[in-house]
Amino acid sequence: MDYEMEELVPIVGKLAEKYTSHESTSITYEKAEQLMGAVLYCIHELWESSGNAPSLNKKLSAQRAYEMGAAYVREKTGKALDLYNRILPEFCHYENKCLYDTFVKGIPEFFKWYDIQFEPQNTILTLDYPLLKDISEYTGIDKIFEFIKSIGLEQKFLKLFPAGYVINILSKDNRNWQESMDNICEIVFTHVIGHIMLGKSLTVIELK
Repeated sequence: MDYEMEELVPIVGKLAEKYTSHESTSITYEKAEQLMGAVLYCIHELWESSGNAPSLNKKLSAQRAYEMGAAYVREKTGKALDLYNRILPEFCHYENKCLYDTFVKGIPEFFKWYDIQFEPQNTILTLDYPLLKDISEYTGIDKIFEFIKSIGLEQKFLKLFPAGYVINILSKDNRNWQESMDNICEIVFTHVIGHIMLGKSLTVIELK
């Protein structure tokens, strides 16, 4: 969506008033940049959710586009948290510290500190555990939601096998797998595909 700066500045001004609790109209340049980023992020969220409809910005004012986009951000945040809470009870990190720290310790901190109104573009976390899917283009709740969905898919695949089987594969691939920052799903998948191609039973754990 392409809006002129004169359409966006008043929205930033209103956000600034809320940020300062109407006690001041003066904010730093850095804070103004942050708030402009928040406005653009929400408008982009509407654009993405509408399937990049080219005529959408012709029908909506910048203010309305921002408000609708902000609502989508709140909705997506709720969906991401709900999905996380559904995955967590049966989540298994297979003794891998990076996966545990990122998903079990890190994600709750995101939801604790995520500022939907004033900085929705901030991902907050570094998300050290690597995914098979590239999510580098995303920020904010978009990136966190993609991360949670990807972890959910990885967990579904890994749970096709006993936890001991997965850990055995990881330990044979890297004796320090507990401290490894590799994607464990990729390691197991590669092992399973190798067994299938060799016509070996998946119950044979020993790697040749």
